[in-house]
Amino acid sequence: MKTDLPPDPDLTRLREVFNRLRHESRQSYDDLAQASGLSRRTLINIGTGATQGDLRTWLILSRTWGQSMDELLASVWE
Repeated sequence: MKTDLPPDPDLTRLREVFNRLRHESRQSYDDLAQASGLSRRTLINIGTGATQGDLRTWLILSRTWGQSMDELLASVWE
């Protein structure tokens, strides 16, 4: 029996999501670090694609940018 599974999320798009929202919010890394409580280094690493961040980080960013996780991460499913 064949089961049609949904596609895997494209986690490489997290960098794009992060950079788009940071630019739309007009926040520097310093501004975003202050607003979110996350370290500037963590934010830079996400922005450059050196890391994807963990669930806690994305939950904090979701709250900081006033978006649900579904809204924030919808494009990784496209």
